[in-house]
Amino acid sequence: MPSPPPTLVVTGATSGIGLAIAREFLARGWRVFGSARREEDAARLADELGPGFTPLLLDVTDEAALARAVETVGAALDGRRLAGLVANAGIGIPAPLEHQEVAEIRRQIEVNLVGTMLTARAFLPLLGTDPARDGRMGRIVTMSSLGGRFGQPYVTSYIATKHGIEGFSEALRRELSPFGIRVIVMAPSAVATPLWDKVAAQGLHRFDHTPYGGAFRWALGAIVSGAPRHGLPADAVARSTFEALTTHRPRTRYAPSARPFLENVVLPRLPRRLVDAVFRWRLSAAGNH
Repeated sequence: MPSPPPTLVVTGATSGIGLAIAREFLARGWRVFGSARREEDAARLADELGPGFTPLLLDVTDEAALARAVETVGAALDGRRLAGLVANAGIGIPAPLEHQEVAEIRRQIEVNLVGTMLTARAFLPLLGTDPARDGRMGRIVTMSSLGGRFGQPYVTSYIATKHGIEGFSEALRRELSPFGIRVIVMAPSAVATPLWDKVAAQGLHRFDHTPYGGAFRWALGAIVSGAPRHGLPADAVARSTFEALTTHRPRTRYAPSARPFLENVVLPRLPRRLVDAVFRWRLSAAGNH
């Protein structure tokens, strides 16, 4: 009897990076469980992705829903270990911090950072901390971004969550090292996904009544217009994720980028005060229009 295929759980599978990851792993013969928050999205994914895919109706901030998802996946594994978990679910709500609703700040932290932590925590027994399960130890991929190490203005709350994911992942990697469960950060640059349509829909003119109006319009407009032109295809992130979960010796951090020399070599080496000065000049200029 052939051995069953390895199993992946990916959160935030309804579009963008999460959907691309689900497709990549299905194409390579894996069984995939992917989360959606709405029943209609779960049904759409099931129809679109076929029999190898099982939707999980799940909000990553809901501990009870996570427990039900773990129970569903655990039963399907039938005593085996989960091969991979990709904690991808996340949101971004741009705003100058001074004028951002506290509920928006809390929501981003809850979904992006706390949700990632709760998801990893819930699935750890299936990944390998439960000694009663058989098979190779699983791996966790957490979803950071270029912003996990590079702070951009007007997405301050979002950037804070990504910095948090970087620190959480490093600490968890060491915490789980005795079990042989690897924790890997995926930190892509801007990805050409429907996220940017959602960002644009939130309104370039949302803060025109504040002193930040012109600078906010420029910064958000640059992000929204630049992502389709310079953005990384979601498929590229999916391929890097597959490598992270399957290669014999994965790196601790992957940073796929459409402009790797600029974003992974030049930017980290620029003096912080120089970068600050460039932003100050450009935002000041934009604020005068």
